Parts: sequence; C-alpha cells; structure tokens
Amino acid sequence: MKKIIISTLLTLLFWACKEKTKFSYSVTVSAPKDYPVEVHEGWLMDDQKKFICAMPKAGVANTGWLYDGKQAGQGGSKIPYHLNLTYVAYAEKKFYTVDADLPVDKILEEFNKGFDVEGDQKVEGKYPLVHDTYDTFTVGAAPGGVVVIWLSGNHNRVEICRLQAKEVFVDVNDFYQNADEENQQQFFDSWFKIAVPEKAQEEIREKGIPFGLWDNYRERFKYRFVLQPYDEKDVILTNDIRYYNGEQRFYLRPNELAKGEYELASIPYSIEPMFTKYHTDVLFDDQEMLSVFKKLQSKHPNKPMDIIIIPTFMYTDFKLSVKCEDEIIPLTKYKVKGVWGG
Repeated sequence: MKKIIISTLLTLLFWACKEKTKFSYSVTVSAPKDYPVEVHEGWLMDDQKKFICAMPKAGVANTGWLYDGKQAGQGGSKIPYHLNLTYVAYAEKKFYTVDADLPVDKILEEFNKGFDVEGDQKVEGKYPLVHDTYDTFTVGAAPGGVVVIWLSGNHNRVEICRLQAKEVFVDVNDFYQNADEENQQQFFDSWFKIAVPEKAQEEIREKGIPFGLWDNYRERFKYRFVLQPYDEKDVILTNDIRYYNGEQRFYLRPNELAKGEYELASIPYSIEPMFTKYHTDVLFDDQEMLSVFKKLQSKHPNKPMDIIIIPTFMYTDFKLSVKCEDEIIPLTKYKVKGVWGG
C-alpha cells in the first residue's frame, strides 16, 4: 500500500512539473518601422524536432522594434527548441535565413517567472494584482541580419536571445506569384519603393542603413528613475517603461518602486509614471541617451546612474537629467507628451 501511495504521489508530481513546461502562445514577426521585412517560410520545432507551427505569413512586417507583429493564427503550447526562418528585407534588397537552436532554459524560466497585472474583478473597490505570464513569441528582424526573440504579454516584454541571420538567395518566383515577370533586381527595386517609407528611402540613399544600431540598443546600463518633487511629498506609484531594445516592464507595486533599486536595462524609450495626483508620458531620444550614458560610464566606470525627474510647479512640465556620483547632465531632447490629473 505504501509503495502505491508513493508511486501515485510521484506520478502527480511528474504531471505537475510537466504542466509547468506548457504555455500557450501566439507567434508573430516584427521589424523596425522604416526597415520592413516579409516572411518567406519558417517554423518552430520542439525537443523531438517535431513541427510546432509555421512562422506567420501576414504580409509586410513593419510594426516597429518595440511592438509585436501581426497575428496570423500561428502558435503553440510546447516550448520551442529550434527556429528556422527565411525572410526578405526590403530596405536592404536581400533575403536572409536563420536556422538556430533556442535557449530553452531561458524561455522556460521567463514563462514561469511571468509578471503581475491588475485583475479583472474588483475587491473592496480596487483591482487587486494577479500573477500572469507571457502569451506571445515574437521574432524581430533588423538590418544586417540581426534577429531578436522576445516574449511579451500585457505591458511586459522580455528579450530571450539575439541570433544572426545570413544572406541567402531565394528566387523571386518561389517567393510570390510573379505576375509582372520581374527579375530579381526589378523585384527588389520595386518593393523598395512600395514597402519602405519615402523619408526612409531618402535617408538610406544619403546616409546608408545604420547597421549596428539595434545592437547598440541592446547594451545595458545600471540605472533607476528618481522623482524630486518640489514639495518633497510626492512619489512614483507605478511606472510603465519601454526600452529601446524592445523590452517593457510595468512596475505596479509602489513598495517595489520605493526600494529605489537599480536595474540593469537598455536605454529607456518611454516612461509613463503615475504620481500621487498626476501622471505623464515622456519619450526619450535614443542618441542622446546613448551618448549621455556612455559619457558618464566612461568617467565613472561601473557606477549606477539616476534619471532624475523634477516636476515644475503644479506639474505643468518636467525637467529631466542623468546623475552619476557627483556629475549631472541635463537632458534636452526628451518630449513630455502631456500631464494629466490634478
């Protein structure tokens, strides 16, 4: 009898652990806004090298580096172990392919870690925090064959890995029905004009494609946001932060923010902090943030930095600067999109 009980418990434990390795997700493909791509073919495979799903063929992908692509009914529940993807990069006039194993432990760790979100049901007049996890697996393709994988869901997005695609030849007749009977170069030239925004076309002709930019976005710095209110009573209650490397985190717990802990993260793209009475939306300039952060780090190696937020009287505007030890550099290229509340 004892052996039966032990066997039953082990079986239940096995299935409990097994359940934690299955997470339902959709699959999307994205690209920087001015550098669109389109899927030719691809798929995800599991640990047995069995097909999970195809990569979504949802037309031109240009939703932006910080956002997921269009959903086209592709997804799975098994942890993906391998990615194969071939796509056309219209701004570069090239096809790329990536065929690589994925960091399974990292994917599983992030799925299990998840994040907190506001629940749907009120309790004593408030929406309590509930635990949730990611529901989207996104493959981002940037110039130079840079491929980045993220998991995302409900104001949270985490980078899984960075892969390198290689240029490959794909006959245009295999890619799409070539009604106009274009050759390879004619196909690339015509779709460069169709898919790439005119302003981006001009910049590419004048300055070329900024290869390496998306890897620069992936550099991490140790910093935090610090509010310096004029009445010394206000605090940051929540903060929705997007980063230039495509990640996002929604800090919902005031006690978590009150700790003032430093995070190792990419440069910020935007913040939406909520204070006691007001909230705002601030956009950062990528080149300014990279320049300021790198300048301070070169003069103060390995020292953490503070992004200081100073509201003007009655919160009509905000002044921002970056501080490292005793040095402060004012920021000038950020944009305050608005201030609400009061």
